[in-house]
Amino acid sequence: MDLETTLIRDLYRQQKPKSYAQVSDLFEINFKKISQLIPLLPIISHHSVAKCSGEHDLHLFVEEKTPYTTTFILTHQLDSPAGSINRPDIKFKVYFDANLLEVISVCNETTLNSNHPFLAKCSDMDIQWELNTFIERWLDYCLSKYKGTSWQTL
Repeated sequence: MDLETTLIRDLYRQQKPKSYAQVSDLFEINFKKISQLIPLLPIISHHSVAKCSGEHDLHLFVEEKTPYTTTFILTHQLDSPAGSINRPDIKFKVYFDANLLEVISVCNETTLNSNHPFLAKCSDMDIQWELNTFIERWLDYCLSKYKGTSWQTL
């Protein structure tokens, strides 16, 4: 076993598995952050975009809307030689009645480290923690760039 693999294994051994309460708290934190970024989120029902000078447009797509939940995709649409791509392409579900935001996938992956050598040691709560920690940090970035920007329906 090489040194890197040994270090990663040791890191996983010292990590305590995440609990439902910890993951649920993260869902609440992310709901508060998305509500700051997009104050009118509960009434948005169509593709919307936030335009900010000097930044990529931030796109919000509505995938599925029900009376109490909505599934969204929050992304930048970037030009590439192969055409337009969405990055980081975060699909999440908002539970408006419970004030929770749960990440479903990032870039069509249900885990961020799908090739990780110790993925089998990750519980469902650990995977949820990983996905929702990612959006928490990305929402912090978006709040620093787009907070107060008006959202336009396209």
